[in-house]
Amino acid sequence: MVKKIDGQFFLNRKECIDYLMQAYDLKWCITTWQKGKIKISYESRDSARAYFLAHAYKVKDSKVIQLSKKELDVGMLW
Repeated sequence: MVKKIDGQFFLNRKECIDYLMQAYDLKWCITTWQKGKIKISYESRDSARAYFLAHAYKVKDSKVIQLSKKELDVGMLW
């Protein structure tokens, strides 16, 4: 479930993939751990592949790591 903390949205890894696939019309998107961060790899509809690293956040009262929606949007703009 998406969590809103201090006006910022945090998504788990599945929600992150669902959001990116829909918001940026991607062919595919996967997440993996890399050096303490989450590597998000994807392919756009025009067959361009790319990736970016995002921080993993531990949110109070949750055992699941979360990713910042704002950081995902910034990563997709590069």
